[in-house]
Amino acid sequence: MKSRFTYLVLSMLVVASMLLTACGVDPTATTIAPVPTNTTAPAAATNTTAPVAAATDTTAPVAAATDTVAVEAPTETPVPLSTAPPGSKTLRVNIGSEPATTDPQKMSFVGEIGWGEMVFEGLYELDLDLKPVPAAAEGTEISEDGLTYTVTLKEGLKYSDGTPLTANDFEYAFKRLFDPRIEGRDYASIAYVIKGAQELSELDMTTVTDADATVEGMMDELGVEATDDKTIVFTLNNKAAYFPFILAIWVGWPSRQDMVEQGGETWTEPATYIGNGPFVLSEWAHSSGAAFTGNENYREGKPKIERVEFRMIIDSAVSFQAYKQGELDVVGVAAEDLQAVQSDATLSKEFYQGAGNCTFYLGFNVQKPPFDNIKVRQAFSRAFDRDDYIEVVLSGLGLPAYSFIPPDRPGYNEDLKQPEFNPEEAKTMLDEVIASDYGGTLPAIKLTFSASPRNQTRFEWMQNQIKENLGLDVQLEPVESKAYTELVKKPETTPQFFFLGWCQDYPDPQNWLSLVFQSNSTVTHVGWVNEEFDRLTGEADTLTDFDARIELYDQAHALLVEETPVIFFYYNTTTLLIKPYISGMRENIRPDDANIPGFKNIANIDINK
Repeated sequence: MKSRFTYLVLSMLVVASMLLTACGVDPTATTIAPVPTNTTAPAAATNTTAPVAAATDTTAPVAAATDTVAVEAPTETPVPLSTAPPGSKTLRVNIGSEPATTDPQKMSFVGEIGWGEMVFEGLYELDLDLKPVPAAAEGTEISEDGLTYTVTLKEGLKYSDGTPLTANDFEYAFKRLFDPRIEGRDYASIAYVIKGAQELSELDMTTVTDADATVEGMMDELGVEATDDKTIVFTLNNKAAYFPFILAIWVGWPSRQDMVEQGGETWTEPATYIGNGPFVLSEWAHSSGAAFTGNENYREGKPKIERVEFRMIIDSAVSFQAYKQGELDVVGVAAEDLQAVQSDATLSKEFYQGAGNCTFYLGFNVQKPPFDNIKVRQAFSRAFDRDDYIEVVLSGLGLPAYSFIPPDRPGYNEDLKQPEFNPEEAKTMLDEVIASDYGGTLPAIKLTFSASPRNQTRFEWMQNQIKENLGLDVQLEPVESKAYTELVKKPETTPQFFFLGWCQDYPDPQNWLSLVFQSNSTVTHVGWVNEEFDRLTGEADTLTDFDARIELYDQAHALLVEETPVIFFYYNTTTLLIKPYISGMRENIRPDDANIPGFKNIANIDINK
């Protein structure tokens, strides 16, 4: 039963957190040298929506059908950015909504990370082959038992204001990641492999007499220590093939202690948001945009682009028009604009299509009825025609997803998948569970999403599928974009039924399975607990033999597929428009780019007009 409704819907989405593929690392080696893996999606899968971070018309998570906590949308009139200096090389991009946080130790969504990478840089970074390579680091020595990583910094590193950057700054950042006195550390669990990290991060502050003294004492025992200005040592609980990737992501970006303490709750404003990355945050007009200027003290030299402007346009129809009118230099192409682009002599030459980096899914809060019932979840998983969604709603920009890890990513297994579309079976299963477990009436269901005109039509398609194939009336609840992100970050406000995407941070199955679905994860959004899943992924995380790890991850993935805490929906692609006067961008685009395509080459991207 195919829905033939004509729906307009955006193909660029702001999603939760970034991810990559898997590659094994030999922890006994003396330097970080991951085994190469194929991290590029197949040609058939390369229909992506612009860099997920530069998303508009977001379809992030959904608000709960019951007990939803209301979050007010901003009511102040946005203040516009100042005008760029005449003749300056200014790159203008759209990032969609205002980020919920720009604090490196609190970031978890793509747009937040894309903001932070403008200003900060870690010990390592991912290169074009998605391998961790030195950034601020000069190199790393790994102990014979694989439990100690000794990282040496490059000479002469500085923050943008000229203050020396030392190993102590990285020690502060990692300790801050686990500080239980700081709320909103959504990615803390990604580095629980560090000795003492989980115990510190999960400390119940109400159970200790002198909380500050207890925390400081536990920090002294934490497996993170700057032994001098150029050396930082990490001590792990056990071997972790994925640990070099941890050194390459935002959780360890060197938030500066004096600036954090000076700025307090508002330290991420321009005056105190001082970093070591390629740009400096010079202006932030909240809910309107932000401006960044080149950092003269950046280790690779001041970027050729003098100014970058982030615009905050939620509606992709508006951002598309802004690009056509010369007000944006890069923009994501939504599904409803694809035909207009391909049929236009100029726009078709500026079009880019490439591999995606994300899996999108309908998520259930399994702590709330009726989705605490596995039979209800399994019935719902059979009720959506993913092929129709991609064809009708996304105009072909995507691939149907039946498992979490996308094709051509380490850990992908074509034999592991949720049942395909079967409305008859779905209706029969649901009717049986309603009769047996609910006395003939299912609790009310609400589907919450990030509000925009195009997203409204996207979720009307989903609402219609549920009505046609399950016979249920589901209420739609649009929520202002930033508020929607904040809803899904906390277990107490996570919606009953929602839509979200997961984008690879680094190429390892641990980043897909363990990080997202282990019950002790600070990233999980569904409240699902399965002890066997935790055991299997926990054991796989500690192994260094890639094949042995994959066997365990496959077993865990099978449990995830069977118990259906989420409905895997589709794998995305990247579609962009890029002005022809921009050089150094198109040829350096990677699936994991955030707000700026080709960011790996940001120091050399240029504007020639």
